[in-house]
Amino acid sequence: MLLFRFLAVCLLLISGGCSPDSKKNGAEMEPSEKPVSSDSLHVAFSKGKFGYIDSRGRMVIDPVFEIAYGFRDGLAPVKTKGKWGYIDSTGRFVIDPVYPQVTPFKKGVARVNVVDKQIYIGRDGKQIGDSAYDFGYHFSEGLAFVSVDGNYGVIDSTGRMVIQPEYELGYFFAHGLGLVRKNGRYGYIDKQGNQSIPPIYEEADSFQGSRAKVRVGGLWGFIDTSGTMVIEPKYEEAWGFIENRARVRCDGKWGYIDIFGASVVDCLYDATENFSEGFARVAKKNRWGFIDVSGKEIVPAVYQAVKPFSGGLAPVKKTKTWGYVDTSGVMVIEPRFNEAQSFFKGLARVRLNGVEAYIDASGKIIWSEKPLP
Repeated sequence: MLLFRFLAVCLLLISGGCSPDSKKNGAEMEPSEKPVSSDSLHVAFSKGKFGYIDSRGRMVIDPVFEIAYGFRDGLAPVKTKGKWGYIDSTGRFVIDPVYPQVTPFKKGVARVNVVDKQIYIGRDGKQIGDSAYDFGYHFSEGLAFVSVDGNYGVIDSTGRMVIQPEYELGYFFAHGLGLVRKNGRYGYIDKQGNQSIPPIYEEADSFQGSRAKVRVGGLWGFIDTSGTMVIEPKYEEAWGFIENRARVRCDGKWGYIDIFGASVVDCLYDATENFSEGFARVAKKNRWGFIDVSGKEIVPAVYQAVKPFSGGLAPVKKTKTWGYVDTSGVMVIEPRFNEAQSFFKGLARVRLNGVEAYIDASGKIIWSEKPLP
């Protein structure tokens, strides 16, 4: 169970929540015979340590790390002797393990903790700019919100403060607009710091697909990048648009709308999740299945649990074991695993008889922590 607990923590650190408040105190976290792409490497747990295997199941970086995350931008954060650093696809440290906390690289930049502050570094390990911050978000559209003495401002890719810290909260830029909070209300600024959409909303989120969810009078609606309310606030809860669909709750049930506010799936589900590869997880009476973007049920809601589609396959739990269905709902890998994750780069992490393993899309075990009976 250790590896799966570790994975759950990884996912929490990477996602970090969905509102500015929830992210304020958190941070993002995610030799072979021939050279391998770091994108094809997978974290593997063996003999109490973490290493990496390739897509054939060969251990290409020995399991010597206390914690290890996946590769981004060709580098992976790993922990050894209580400190974090970054390795390349050969397992060589390119940034020494000297930090108490780090984030994965994104577009050549990572955040690391130094004492009780955060700084930004490049892939060469050198600090970007001269300042340290109470907290910082990752860069989006070339800019990043940072906290200085309790207020948020914006730095550019050189570390220069281009918008002075004057906001209670600042979030990511999307479609040229950054979400900010001032006097307890949310609005949006442009990249020069000009107010584009006044701070009048009780709550709000960054733009997704040219729409942003906002709360007015306790109900959620959506605005466009001009600030026009294009979908009136009438929903008890709402999520941002993913694959041109947004989850909304009305009368205690969940459904989906399109970017114009038209109902695609009526509010009739007890729970829903975002679309992934054209399919979304939905639940009725504690049983889960999948719908497509038109709302058609392609996998009946008969499973105890399901996980997102990836590579055309999705993990589903039937009684006590997990298997995999394809996009037509056919069980292509029979349920036999104690735990199962979605596929990533051709492999899926599973647990069978208490042993951590990886399988390929045919269900064949290509690597296991120890021999399986």
